[in-house]
Amino acid sequence: MIWFLIGLIGVTYLINKATLYYGFRNLTYKMEVGKNTFEIGEEIEIVSIIENKKPLTISFLSVEEKFPKGFNIDGNIYTLFIMPYQRVKRTYKISGEKRGLYRIKDVNLELGDFVGFNKSYEDIEIKRELIIFPKKIDINESISPIGSLNGDISVKRWIIDDPLMTIGIREYTGNEPQKLIHWPSSAKYNNLMVKNFDFTTDNSVLIVLNIESAKPYWRGIDDDRIEKAISITRAVMEEFEKLRIPYGLASNACNAGSNYIKGHFYHPGLGANHLYHFLEILGSMSYTVSFTFEETLKNISRRQGNYTTVAVITPKILESYIEPINFLGKTVNKTVVISVDDRYLEDLNKNIIRFRGD
Repeated sequence: MIWFLIGLIGVTYLINKATLYYGFRNLTYKMEVGKNTFEIGEEIEIVSIIENKKPLTISFLSVEEKFPKGFNIDGNIYTLFIMPYQRVKRTYKISGEKRGLYRIKDVNLELGDFVGFNKSYEDIEIKRELIIFPKKIDINESISPIGSLNGDISVKRWIIDDPLMTIGIREYTGNEPQKLIHWPSSAKYNNLMVKNFDFTTDNSVLIVLNIESAKPYWRGIDDDRIEKAISITRAVMEEFEKLRIPYGLASNACNAGSNYIKGHFYHPGLGANHLYHFLEILGSMSYTVSFTFEETLKNISRRQGNYTTVAVITPKILESYIEPINFLGKTVNKTVVISVDDRYLEDLNKNIIRFRGD
């Protein structure tokens, strides 16, 4: 009897040593996610696949999957008993609670021996990136016009000018055709003036998104207003897409993740892929600023691209923004400013269409 017990202990010892020594060999872990982009609150199906590709039973395996802050759970921990050549699949769902680019970096595996006395550990690199899009909002419920003259201006009327409806005159910038010059007013003001229409047939828009909310930007990051500005930007893009008005994007934001981008400038375009690309950019934006907003506005003024309207969207207007915004208003056909904080909106030139983000 005693020899039987000694033999049993010896066999158990050898199995324990073999389990710990060979346990992670030919043991694979894989995490699958159906897609990379999601809406806030949308269910994300996570599929974990563990496969034991050897003739040795794994009596105890603990799997710890960690998720970055911003999801509805911090992680998922479960234990497994895996037979030789067995493949185990676990499926569960999580959701993102805030816009952003999230990286699932690694998974921790813990292997126990046959009797639970000893353990060994291994980290599996995942490097999976998921993008949560900005919150979807209704543009008509999210902005309010500043000034009674702007009260009836819809998103469509920011962009499209109708040559049958002249609403005034403005300074000639050099971009307009000479046939639009209003000679009586030019003589009166001793400066070239052109007719200002409420609607035109050739039109496109450049959306300029500002991420800066303080000077220097890192001393006062107003994340609530920045997120509202990003959501408004999405709503404006979706409105332009619906109206089939070409739209581009410029921003002083940096994008996080493996595809790091410092600042943005994209020419106007249309289509589902165009919108999807911009939503990925908006979802991946960090609060890091590549250039001051004044520099961004001056660069856009110098470019004088093929867009008829510039829509500036900003969490707030700093006093130093007023001059470059007013200058921009003189270099393009029409300028729209949407600021989540309405301070200094009234100080902009009256020819600039102004909205407050509610």
